[in-house]
Amino acid sequence: MDKPRGKDSFSLPYRTGFRINYALLHVMGPPALTLETDPRIRAKKEYERRRELHRAWKTHQRSQ
Repeated sequence: MDKPRGKDSFSLPYRTGFRINYALLHVMGPPALTLETDPRIRAKKEYERRRELHRAWKTHQRSQ
């Protein structure tokens, strides 16, 4: 398994940017929207998807 890169990267700059963006959306974002259109929920799902890819890669690295 290759290390996730590009659109799947879970790098420190991505994580920092996510936290800043998530906080800004919480303070200045749109009001509560449906689950499909809420940008905070979409950002959180993307964060969790990347985190799971990173964890799977780490687990694979440890098993070798």
